[in-house]
Amino acid sequence: MKEKTDKTKIKIGVVGAGSWGTALADLLDSKGFTVDFWVYEAHVKKQIAEYGENKMYLPGFSLSPNLCPSNNLVKVVSDKD
Repeated sequence: MKEKTDKTKIKIGVVGAGSWGTALADLLDSKGFTVDFWVYEAHVKKQIAEYGENKMYLPGFSLSPNLCPSNNLVKVVSDKD
Protein backbone atom coordinates (compact mmCIF):
# COMPACT_ATOMS: atom_id res chain seq x y z
CA MET A 1 0.00 0.00 0.00
CA LYS A 2 1.33 3.43 -0.94
CA GLU A 3 2.04 5.76 1.96
CA LYS A 4 0.18 9.07 1.91
CA THR A 5 2.26 12.22 2.02
CA ASP A 6 1.44 15.61 3.44
CA LYS A 7 1.27 17.73 0.28
CA THR A 8 1.83 20.94 2.19
CA LYS A 9 5.33 19.72 3.02
CA ILE A 10 6.23 18.99 -0.60
CA LYS A 11 7.94 22.02 -2.14
CA ILE A 12 7.74 22.49 -5.90
CA GLY A 13 9.39 25.13 -8.09
CA VAL A 14 7.80 26.04 -11.42
CA VAL A 15 10.16 27.73 -13.87
CA GLY A 16 8.38 29.99 -16.33
CA ALA A 17 5.19 31.99 -16.31
CA GLY A 18 3.87 31.42 -19.79
CA SER A 19 0.40 29.95 -20.14
CA TRP A 20 1.60 26.42 -19.33
CA GLY A 21 3.80 27.36 -16.35
CA THR A 22 1.13 29.62 -14.90
CA ALA A 23 -1.59 26.98 -15.22
CA LEU A 24 0.69 24.29 -13.78
CA ALA A 25 1.69 26.43 -10.77
CA ASP A 26 -1.96 27.26 -10.06
CA LEU A 27 -3.06 23.62 -10.41
CA LEU A 28 -0.35 22.36 -8.06
CA ASP A 29 -1.27 25.04 -5.53
CA SER A 30 -4.94 24.07 -5.74
CA LYS A 31 -3.94 20.47 -4.97
CA GLY A 32 -2.28 21.60 -1.74
CA PHE A 33 1.37 21.70 -2.75
CA THR A 34 3.70 24.53 -1.74
CA VAL A 35 4.68 26.22 -5.01
CA ASP A 36 7.38 28.77 -5.80
CA PHE A 37 6.86 30.32 -9.21
CA TRP A 38 9.62 31.93 -11.33
CA VAL A 39 8.62 34.80 -13.61
CA TYR A 40 11.18 36.31 -16.00
CA GLU A 41 9.36 39.51 -16.97
CA ALA A 42 9.04 42.09 -14.17
CA HIS A 43 5.74 43.45 -15.53
CA VAL A 44 4.20 39.95 -15.59
CA LYS A 45 5.35 39.36 -12.00
CA LYS A 46 3.76 42.66 -10.98
CA GLN A 47 0.44 41.79 -12.68
CA ILE A 48 0.29 38.39 -10.99
CA ALA A 49 1.13 39.87 -7.58
CA GLU A 50 -1.25 42.84 -7.87
CA TYR A 51 -4.19 41.42 -9.81
CA GLY A 52 -3.97 37.66 -9.29
CA GLU A 53 -3.93 37.18 -13.05
CA ASN A 54 -1.31 36.64 -15.74
CA LYS A 55 -2.86 39.09 -18.20
CA MET A 56 -0.16 38.52 -20.80
CA TYR A 57 -0.15 34.72 -21.06
CA LEU A 58 -3.34 33.51 -19.37
CA PRO A 59 -5.83 36.40 -19.45
CA GLY A 60 -9.16 36.03 -17.70
CA PHE A 61 -7.99 33.24 -15.40
CA SER A 62 -7.91 34.06 -11.68
CA LEU A 63 -4.88 32.67 -9.88
CA SER A 64 -4.65 31.43 -6.33
CA PRO A 65 -3.75 34.16 -3.85
CA ASN A 66 -1.23 31.68 -2.42
CA LEU A 67 0.95 31.90 -5.53
CA CYS A 68 3.94 34.12 -4.93
CA PRO A 69 5.72 35.02 -8.16
CA SER A 70 9.46 35.63 -7.96
CA ASN A 71 12.17 36.94 -10.28
CA ASN A 72 14.78 35.05 -8.24
CA LEU A 73 15.42 31.79 -10.10
CA VAL A 74 17.85 30.46 -7.49
CA LYS A 75 15.23 30.85 -4.74
CA VAL A 76 12.56 29.13 -6.83
CA VAL A 77 14.64 26.05 -7.65
CA SER A 78 16.62 25.68 -4.40
CA ASP A 79 15.56 23.21 -1.71
CA LYS A 80 12.69 21.72 -3.69
CA ASP A 81 11.43 18.17 -3.77
